[in-house]
Amino acid sequence: MGRMKEEFMRLSEEPLMDPCPECQGAGTVEYDVARPQSFDRDVGYLDTSVENCETCAGSGEMERLCKCGEWVTQIRGEDATVCEECV
Repeated sequence: MGRMKEEFMRLSEEPLMDPCPECQGAGTVEYDVARPQSFDRDVGYLDTSVENCETCAGSGEMERLCKCGEWVTQIRGEDATVCEECV
């Protein structure tokens, strides 16, 4: 009975993870950087730069949240969209 209780507690405490909507699960975001005209460059151009995604902190995943703001945990199943309190 102890192992079943531990498994139940693990499933009810771990949130379901979804891909980050900002970086689509990559963990990095590419953005444009303007390189202006200067004394040694006759024309300006757009360059690209890559940084870690600020929304997911570079992990590529975010916790699935219910409309009330609580985590949707694994105890409800992979297709769950609401938390235990909102059921």
